Amino acid sequence: MPKVVSRSAVSSSTDARPTASSTAALRVYYCICGEFILVIDKSLNALPRRQTDGAVIVRCQDTPDAKARIFKLNATPKDPILVERQGGHEKQYRFHCPRCALPVAYQSTPPPVKSGPYLYIFKGALSQIQGQLPADAFDDEKLLSENSMT
Repeated sequence: MPKVVSRSAVSSSTDARPTASSTAALRVYYCICGEFILVIDKSLNALPRRQTDGAVIVRCQDTPDAKARIFKLNATPKDPILVERQGGHEKQYRFHCPRCALPVAYQSTPPPVKSGPYLYIFKGALSQIQGQLPADAFDDEKLLSENSMT
């Protein structure tokens, strides 16, 4: 039987330019209870926010002028609710954490996820560090307590 010899060499450089695959890192987000909720191709801080409630806007479908985000949401759909907005009402189809049942996201169309043009991630619902509260988790509470003091 012939002898099999294999060799390999690995080289790397700190001066090397980043490749397309290395810059397309996925971001992982967790519920405040520590459950994995979202993996997405861009930081939530870099995405636009809704003016009505500060929720992060995640584009679900391609349009001629913008591409959809690549993401996976690990959440349980619940019954829709009606939210009062200035000038009317908004129907939200909410998604909740499968472990603690906290609402983490919503969309304006019935499930499944990505059935509508956008998915909205609630402000302060997700953290990039498991078991740590997001910095903006209680921003609205601070605003309410400041307003009640005046």
